[in-house]
Amino acid sequence: MKNKVFKLELTDYDETMYSSPKFGASSEPLFAFVTDPKDSKLKCKTDITYCRESICEYIRQDLRAVTNYGIILSKLHMVIYRRLDITDIAAAKFEGQVLAGQKMINIIEKRYGWPLTRIYEAVLINATKKERKANRFYYISANRRWIKSPIMLSLFTLLFRIATSESKYGFSQDINSFNDIFTVLGKLAQKEKRIELKYFKVHGHYWEAVLDHYNELFGQRPMADMYSPDANGYYFTEGINTLCDGDSLDTRLASDFAKIVSRPSQLKRIKERKRQSDPSTRANVEHGTGT
Repeated sequence: MKNKVFKLELTDYDETMYSSPKFGASSEPLFAFVTDPKDSKLKCKTDITYCRESICEYIRQDLRAVTNYGIILSKLHMVIYRRLDITDIAAAKFEGQVLAGQKMINIIEKRYGWPLTRIYEAVLINATKKERKANRFYYISANRRWIKSPIMLSLFTLLFRIATSESKYGFSQDINSFNDIFTVLGKLAQKEKRIELKYFKVHGHYWEAVLDHYNELFGQRPMADMYSPDANGYYFTEGINTLCDGDSLDTRLASDFAKIVSRPSQLKRIKERKRQSDPSTRANVEHGTGT
């Protein structure tokens, strides 16, 4: 984590909600888009949200001119947040989890030669020392590839959620390579019941196919096109899990991905990753089964 500390201004809604002593500690990290920092200052462009689908929906609404959040699309500018019990242990735990999420993302970025995601501490403007200790924010600066498609943004936020999935202190898993992401998270998914690890167990063996074929799937398409499919019900549901399940409403993307994962060389790789990530299960890994 970089030593520089940014000052953060919330939206009016969040200023009221998250500074309230009646609002309890959050068990999951939350996210919001922020401005491009100027003079070490950030301002939230959107309300803080728990829902990973809502993060994608914010961009979709901006691109469709439904809203005017003014989200920056040339790069990912985001804060990750948790309201904590006011203890040094809780603060250290969350920081360790954020750094673990960054480490996994940096491993992916190094593998593909992408610019590295950076993380900085952010503190609330006009907040008391007690409020700052309870409301922990970290500013994330990442390459545009992570925001180009709702699939990539969904995977990005999911990795941070997975880093908070251990019930014990911090995140103790030793992940030092791309292979470790599959083997270590696979073992963790055997003992932890959190939904994020269930997602990994069901879909994680497809992640490499998405990343390997980033340019083929996303690189040549306009961003507005990839955030355009109609929502399935109330929520915009385009994300990494939807694609891997074969349920994407983006018909072009669904077709392109189905072709990729049906290639003999890619199918062999998917099966290898399945054995790594779920060694106890001999599952059918054909595309669309979700297992």
